[in-house]
Amino acid sequence: MIKFFRKIRLQLISENNPSSSTGRFSKYLLYAVGEIILVVVGILIALAINNSNENRKSLAQEQVILKQLATDYKANLIQLENKIEMRRRLIAESLNVLDITAKNKTISEDSLSVIFATFFMDPTFDPIENDVMNSGNIKLIQNDSLKQALSHWTSDVKAYSESEHIQHDHYISEIIPFMKEVGIMRNANHVFWRAQELRMGFLDKGKNDKILTIGKSQKPIAVDAILKDPRLEGLVTFIFTFSQVCNLEGQTLKEKMEKIIEILESEIE
Repeated sequence: MIKFFRKIRLQLISENNPSSSTGRFSKYLLYAVGEIILVVVGILIALAINNSNENRKSLAQEQVILKQLATDYKANLIQLENKIEMRRRLIAESLNVLDITAKNKTISEDSLSVIFATFFMDPTFDPIENDVMNSGNIKLIQNDSLKQALSHWTSDVKAYSESEHIQHDHYISEIIPFMKEVGIMRNANHVFWRAQELRMGFLDKGKNDKILTIGKSQKPIAVDAILKDPRLEGLVTFIFTFSQVCNLEGQTLKEKMEKIIEILESEIE
């Protein structure tokens, strides 16, 4: 391109009469203007090439970020669905206990141990955290809807976690002490470690079969006394209430995650 402009400039210069002073002035003027034009064109071409290279680099970086985000959010979605399923079990067992106590049903020691083993489950969502926001790499993402969804992610998880922490604190401060006091802690512990479906919240999804158990207690369990304990209804009602609250919020969070994943997949080349 520059050679082309230089050829035109030389042609214009040669067409002027160099013998007269006017011709010599015109010749020098054309030469100077031509040099300026060539420099400007060269700069513009260099800038265009540089911008093109930078754009390619940015697009490549964006693709790397999008693919990593997709991987992270898919893993987070699987984990969240796992926690929701755990709480569904807690809700179902809570309703079971309330039905038993309301109708004065008689159940076995083993059945009560299974109920309390279910209450051993303490589902908490611990998502993979991506540093896209903190690192400033979000500016590389071109999709505005995706950027907005990602920017809200932290606050959405925080709102969900607050309800989880309330339930977890109740588990530590109320449920475990009650189980110890009424003497069913060991039996519930034994059932919990033997039942893979109750350990689904662990990293191995409960698949590790090399699990030690301490066995059942040799002491009799006062099943009727436990079922008639006035504290039981309050404990179970709390489990039911906050399991449902967390699942309602979890479902909303799940839908947002699915939307983010959908956008991510549409942007990945």
